[in-house]
Amino acid sequence: MKLLKNRKIGTHELLFVGLLVLAFVIRLGLISQGWPATNSDEGTIGLMGLHIAFNGEHPTFYYGQYYMGPHQAYVAALLFRLFGSSLFMLRFGLLLIFTLFLLSTYLLTRLIYSKGWALFCLFLLGTGSSFVMARELSAIGGYTETLLFGSLLFLLASWLVISYRPYQRLRECRWRIVVYLAWGLIAGTGLWDDMLGAPFVLMTGLLLMVFCWRELLQLITPLAALIGLLVGAFPMLYYNLHAAPGEDSLSVLNDLRNSGGMTTHLKILALKHAIDISVPMMTGEPFCQANELALLGPTTSYSQSCNLIRETWGYSYMLLLGIAILLALWGLWGAWREWRGNRQVELEAATLESTHWLRRQAIHLALLISAVLTFYLYAFSYAPVGWPGIHARYLIGFLVATPAIFWPLWQGFISVQARLRMLVQVRRVVCGALLALVGALLVVGSVKAYTEVPRISANNARDMALIDTLLSHHVTHFYSDYWTCNKIMLLSNERVICSVVNGQLQDSHNRYHHYYDIVSADRKAAYVFPIYSDYVVKSDNQYTLPIVDEYAPRRGFTYQILVANGYVLDLAH
Repeated sequence: MKLLKNRKIGTHELLFVGLLVLAFVIRLGLISQGWPATNSDEGTIGLMGLHIAFNGEHPTFYYGQYYMGPHQAYVAALLFRLFGSSLFMLRFGLLLIFTLFLLSTYLLTRLIYSKGWALFCLFLLGTGSSFVMARELSAIGGYTETLLFGSLLFLLASWLVISYRPYQRLRECRWRIVVYLAWGLIAGTGLWDDMLGAPFVLMTGLLLMVFCWRELLQLITPLAALIGLLVGAFPMLYYNLHAAPGEDSLSVLNDLRNSGGMTTHLKILALKHAIDISVPMMTGEPFCQANELALLGPTTSYSQSCNLIRETWGYSYMLLLGIAILLALWGLWGAWREWRGNRQVELEAATLESTHWLRRQAIHLALLISAVLTFYLYAFSYAPVGWPGIHARYLIGFLVATPAIFWPLWQGFISVQARLRMLVQVRRVVCGALLALVGALLVVGSVKAYTEVPRISANNARDMALIDTLLSHHVTHFYSDYWTCNKIMLLSNERVICSVVNGQLQDSHNRYHHYYDIVSADRKAAYVFPIYSDYVVKSDNQYTLPIVDEYAPRRGFTYQILVANGYVLDLAH
């Protein structure tokens, strides 16, 4: 009780709690209504969670891949064991991870910048467009964890750098060894989870080597970091030591990126699409969302107005990033000169203050460079050439660097000089207006996400109705396309089992091949495809599955067409 009485809870602390709770509630309300739309990529993670929780499986990677860790599935497995399996619980785990990211980023921003800026960044990251929040709440890979791991790496490294004393004996601060161990553990786990975290590992490691090099000369410190790194990445390392040629993680990632064979024209096109489509998508532009697959929602609008909105947002964002880097370099140069001058005149107090300022400037620049590396790895690959909307998620690392990217606007807004010249007043108004505009647009994006709930709820109802229809016809095994199979299996808790087939009804893209074995063993397995799919042909208001009709005589069965809930079913009888 005395501790509570002595601890002061002021306006700042109340605002912090309020903004954190607001961000949590916004997303909790959405996932409780089934938003965002689910798909079979998310279904795969959910099925992995089921197998971990109830079948004793321990996958090293996302099913069917050799480079993305299964951390979301393990979190889901824990929640499934405690509260039962459901799409809501799968996403609730991501909501907890995202909330930890907000907390970590708040602490990082407060440590490096200021308390006021930490609150405003919490507001910016707590709101967002429907695309941004969908990437934070959809279990489709390691994107939410990339946010948390990236922020934690910078938080731990920043604390180590700022609190470092050159001649402090290590035995007097053993707790620093624990922090190095934690940094290594998060770095290793992050690399196993998703290589999108590599820029954050690289830049934070570089910060430690530049500013804590004397400490790193002591064997115990780098050993602690290395042990943490090896433990965190051990499952990935063990797999790659035994992987067949071409199936190791680096080879798979190289093939996916495959930028070596790009022509100059494709590189320019990739860069253009990255800036004027992907960047707006992943940084919160709320009005003209981009999507190349109709089954994942409304497709990209290339109207003149949408093109103008996205291009304005994308190029403005990259301009702001460029200005932030130039100002950071100038600030680092000024801080270094001040630190050097104070050392030469041996002003101890001034030297200590200038040292802290120099280190903060370096951390600020490192955050910006991590964003540049994130953009470079994406923009000069094949990813933005064909699907710049869907693949915009690979730029999620920009959110980690948000405090650094928008910092010049905050500085311009709060700048105070003895004499407020006209130029300073104009700068304050412009910077304040831009911050207010970005904040308002992100709030609009959050509201627009709620307007999508009825449409997505209707889609969810159709999927559940399909499951009921299948079970009412005693169908527990069926063939379908990729985007139907794993989604329906997750929603049914594997009461129905589906196998993916291609246009020739052959085994195709079954991430968990045991499902194909189960379905193919059932000679009366049904065929189920969405009405809009290429498998379905409509003529005179009649739906048919020509490829199934052609294949049916070979199996010795006749099939009955049933149209229900947006799907065409071919049932054997």
